[in-house]
Amino acid sequence: SSRGPAQGTGPGTAARGGGTSQGAGTETRPLTCTVVVDVRGLGRLESAMTSFVMDSAGNQVWPDAELVRGVSTQLVQEGNLQHYVRSEADLAPYKNVTRVKASRLRPTKFAPNSNYLTDVELSADAAQAFRSAGKACRVVYLRD
Repeated sequence: SSRGPAQGTGPGTAARGGGTSQGAGTETRPLTCTVVVDVRGLGRLESAMTSFVMDSAGNQVWPDAELVRGVSTQLVQEGNLQHYVRSEADLAPYKNVTRVKASRLRPTKFAPNSNYLTDVELSADAAQAFRSAGKACRVVYLRD
C-alpha cells in the first residue's frame, strides 16, 4: 500500500502512547503492538468507552495502570487503544499481533454486580502472553 504514514485516525496511531515521553498529550506516534483478545463463544461483550482486561486473580492487565494514570477516558478512546471486530479479516490492518483467548467475560469493574459485560478475564497463561506483548499495546476484541 502507498498510503504513507498514518495521521492519527487509523488503527496505527495513538494520541499519547506509553513510554517515557513527557509530552503535553498532543504526541501522535504509532502503537508498537496489538493484542487480539478472542472472546468468541463467551457471550455478549458490550462495547464501552473503557474496558479492562483482568487476570484470573483479579489484577488489571490492561490498560497498564501506570501508563494511563491521569489520562482522560476520552483521550484513551480517541487514541484508538481499543477496538471491536467481528471477523478474522478485520484483523488484517493490525501489525505485531499477539493473540490470547479470554476465559470469561466480566461486568464492568465500575459496577461489578451488573449484567453489563465489558471486561474480560484471562487465564494465567493468557495473561502472561498479554503482558509479554508490551505495556503500551492496543487491544482488539474479536467477538461473535
